[in-house]
Amino acid sequence: MTDQTATTVNGVEVRLYQDVLERILRKHGELRSMAQLILETVHSPDLVLAGHGNEFLSVRHYPRTAVGSKDMVVVYREDRQLIITAFLTSNRLKLEQKRKAVWQKPNK
Repeated sequence: MTDQTATTVNGVEVRLYQDVLERILRKHGELRSMAQLILETVHSPDLVLAGHGNEFLSVRHYPRTAVGSKDMVVVYREDRQLIITAFLTSNRLKLEQKRKAVWQKPNK
């Protein structure tokens, strides 16, 4: 598999490098069959939070994953155009309390 890209809500293309994906999958084996959802979470999030420094956290809910209903969180940097890491959480509220929302999906 080669490097893959996704476009952020700000229109910046960020890259998921193969070595980064392999590291993510080593740390978070539950994401093994969900690599494409990492890119989808960046491209079409429910919410984007400010991270540390220049990082952003893209958050998207998935009702079905290998470990049940979870939110995917993908950490990326637009200035370096790269995805840093990704993980699943069941505690989205805690993230939202700690971080400032910088973008939210409009309600339909």
